[in-house]
Amino acid sequence: MKHQIGPYRIYILLFLAILVTAEIIWSWKKDKNAYDVKETFANLYVFVGFQFSKYLFAGYQLAILGFFAKLAPFTLARNGWVFLLTFITADFIYYWFHRISHHWKPLWAFHLIHHSAMHMNLTAAYRLNWFSAIVSPLFFIPAALLGMPTDFIVISYVLNLAYQFFLHTEIIGNLGVIEHVMDTPSSHRVHHGSNPIYIDKNFGGVFIIWDKLFGTYQAETEKVNYGLTTGFVSNNPFVLVARGFIDLFKNKKSPETNEETGTIALKQTCRQAIS
Repeated sequence: MKHQIGPYRIYILLFLAILVTAEIIWSWKKDKNAYDVKETFANLYVFVGFQFSKYLFAGYQLAILGFFAKLAPFTLARNGWVFLLTFITADFIYYWFHRISHHWKPLWAFHLIHHSAMHMNLTAAYRLNWFSAIVSPLFFIPAALLGMPTDFIVISYVLNLAYQFFLHTEIIGNLGVIEHVMDTPSSHRVHHGSNPIYIDKNFGGVFIIWDKLFGTYQAETEKVNYGLTTGFVSNNPFVLVARGFIDLFKNKKSPETNEETGTIALKQTCRQAIS
């Protein structure tokens, strides 16, 4: 089995490397400054650590979902329609997982690293906390209790995250009618913005319809300023992974308790200025 999986993993990594290289060339030729050398290496180091963490926590994640799957009163059939249902359900769950991660300080501790990138490019997609696998499966317990096959849940979540890799780029502009249904690079750039108008917007993974249904959608209407409102954090991968937890245990009431701007105080100030 390992011999079968190994080559495919290498092909995927090569494909990703080609895309990143193409984006770097585009950024250089168009003078877009989408890449910073130190930040890019930091992203790659974080990516390596995240890949290791997947092996470390894989058993735990499957055990959590497997345990609750056994408690389900029924099990849905394994067919294409059930997989589609599972995929949509997983995306709906991801929306709320992601949204709560912006508003609840303990989850923001895991998520802060992803929004600390000062540049939007494909390598920023894997600026993910090495310990996020501890909490993510807990949100998918409802899907297991609804009788959805465990492997369908896992595959749906993996595909969801894989899709989001392609959203972290400035190459692709507005996609017209697609913007009304799917999460797109334009919508996701908004999500990473520290502009007051972009704060806590566009949480969707694959579909943007959840944001439109629950009032968190914002179109890209002005140039996006990336990163936290508190500014640059670090290019040290260990500092990046730990920063959110350090803030959490210090129990500070800082702007970083919410997401990319993450500051309730800033929101209130903006509202007062408008009124």
